[in-house]
Amino acid sequence: MRTSRRDTFSRRFMFSGLGRRLAPLVWTTVVVAMMAALLAPRDTDPGLSQLSLTVSDFAALDRGGPIETAMASLGVVSLLLLVVARKRLAAIRGLPSVLLAIWGAGLVLAAVAPTDPLTTQLTGSAYVHRYASVAAFAALPTAGLVLAGRLNSTAGRTSWWLRTLSLLAVVGAGVMAYSAGPGGRELIGLVERLMLGCEVIMVGVLGRYVQGLVPGTGGIEGVPESGPQVTH
Repeated sequence: MRTSRRDTFSRRFMFSGLGRRLAPLVWTTVVVAMMAALLAPRDTDPGLSQLSLTVSDFAALDRGGPIETAMASLGVVSLLLLVVARKRLAAIRGLPSVLLAIWGAGLVLAAVAPTDPLTTQLTGSAYVHRYASVAAFAALPTAGLVLAGRLNSTAGRTSWWLRTLSLLAVVGAGVMAYSAGPGGRELIGLVERLMLGCEVIMVGVLGRYVQGLVPGTGGIEGVPESGPQVTH
């Protein structure tokens, strides 16, 4: 029994430590991912346009470079965030958890599976990359909208940020889909980067909120330690 209690205490201590460092870890990864998406293409080929080429287009030209590394890191950190959030936030359990898991796993898979550089002839790996990316970037704003509805007024401005960023990401996805088809890829790179910005910032907002629910971090005013209850 003593060993069992010691192991339980060790797990709680490690979990609490991760919770207290959660927001800085998430926001650091968010900033790195955004910098990679915006700045790394300049090193790949300064002559290529970030307005008409997607992040995946640039990543395909620099396999294992900063873009893929940053996106894989963001996926892993998002999964860590989900593990902590499920312990502290009742509203995230169920559908939001599934969608956040798809987001995190999708990013990792898309980073690992290479796409084809600047070509319409896609290999099997490129199809895996495409559908993993689509699943990830569709899952996160959906999770944000569901979670914002469940938290409602109990989370204050966090609900507003989640809802607003999710809606902007959905609009961006629609514009990007049009650009990829009838729009002839006009400004597809710009639209994608704006959509990505909304989604990664959403992860940072959620990370900051969840960190506030961990004991010893100051808490969030009006929210009990066990987290707000699910509202319908």
